[in-house]
Amino acid sequence: MPKPRHFYDLLKYSSLGLEMGAAVIIGLLLGIFLDRKFDTSPWLTLLFLGLGFAAGVRALIRAVRDGAFEEETDDHF
Repeated sequence: MPKPRHFYDLLKYSSLGLEMGAAVIIGLLLGIFLDRKFDTSPWLTLLFLGLGFAAGVRALIRAVRDGAFEEETDDHF
């Protein structure tokens, strides 16, 4: 049976995919809404889709960096 700490890590990293997908979908929907409102299709959709993807990648990098830091501190104790 996995230790509680490993279960917490498993939940934390499994939520990354959800967070990335949500960022891309929110960016896409916001871009579509703004394109329809200002009649600029498809430029705002592409812009906000890219921003959503960048936000998802940023969250992934932050999680990896935090995980690596936690692993380093666990090795010292």
